[in-house]
Amino acid sequence: MCTGIALDRQDVSDHLIEEYDLQQQLTTRGEGSRQEVQFRFQDKKARLPVQNGPQLMVLEWGNRDNKASRLPKTGWCRLESLEEGRWRWLSPEEVIIPASFGLEKGVWFQITEGMKGVSVQDETGHSHVYMLTQEASHYYRTMTHHSRMPVFVGKDV
Repeated sequence: MCTGIALDRQDVSDHLIEEYDLQQQLTTRGEGSRQEVQFRFQDKKARLPVQNGPQLMVLEWGNRDNKASRLPKTGWCRLESLEEGRWRWLSPEEVIIPASFGLEKGVWFQITEGMKGVSVQDETGHSHVYMLTQEASHYYRTMTHHSRMPVFVGKDV
């Protein structure tokens, strides 16, 4: 799967940093690295950036809430489940999750064009995004030791 992403800071406007209170998520991964905004599923407020036409917005990542919500209690959606219609009752809309890097089991890997997700709404009309996953390629499985990987836009990792 993918438990975190990083987006180059230059790709996130100051307005967006302020609007979504992303200051705590600004970081660099190594000496000489560019500043980036990191989003992790383990964050207190798990969120992901979503490209909505020309506009970038930040949505809640899946559903970790123990309250009685109809949304699946996860942050990922299997592509196979989506294609089989198991998410149809939620009226999912495919979205693009822009990212420069992904994180899985402590391994950061480069992402060239982002990844795919689905946006759904809870009972209150609040939007949530689930990262789409598929069976991992041999390369991804070897790199991260995980059997699932994100559905990437463009080339696979």
